[in-house]
Amino acid sequence: MTKFNLKWVYAFVLTLACLFLVQQGLSYQRTVKSVTIVHQEIKATKAKSSQYGVQAKQLDKVKTADIRDTQNIQKIGNTFLNEMFAILPKLNKSDAKSSVATDDVVSAFLGATFGGDVDEGVPTFHLESNDIVYSKAADGSGLGFGTVKYQLGKEETSTTLLMHIENGKITELQTGAVKDTSGRK
Repeated sequence: MTKFNLKWVYAFVLTLACLFLVQQGLSYQRTVKSVTIVHQEIKATKAKSSQYGVQAKQLDKVKTADIRDTQNIQKIGNTFLNEMFAILPKLNKSDAKSSVATDDVVSAFLGATFGGDVDEGVPTFHLESNDIVYSKAADGSGLGFGTVKYQLGKEETSTTLLMHIENGKITELQTGAVKDTSGRK
């Protein structure tokens, strides 16, 4: 009987040992997965930290005066307007180009100001004034927003422009009319 009980005790101890080893194996596997996840999070955090460090260094290089100095952005905007109002009176607008704007911007400007809906002859165009305010971002890009008043034939008209300026060129132009909703006249 003792041999029989001893076999059961050995079997029971062996079963407990196997269960313990299986449990330790599963615990080890979970720990390895947890460590892998933590390593991935550390790598992602280091990458973000490095990126923020680069951005901080770039911002340290930018002085407040650089952001406020919009002369180069304003020069690009004024060059564009002068070029466009020199092109407008000419008949062939299909080959219109600008030294400071993309072809899409030139096309958008010509469509907004001229539009081709003149009844007779070639109309006269004259830039009366521009009330465009320029701003500059830390990365050197800029915006120009305001109204351009011009003479189209005998009629004085205006259009509102929003210019996006990057790397010395106007890359996007939005045109339209801004209405005064304040109720003032």
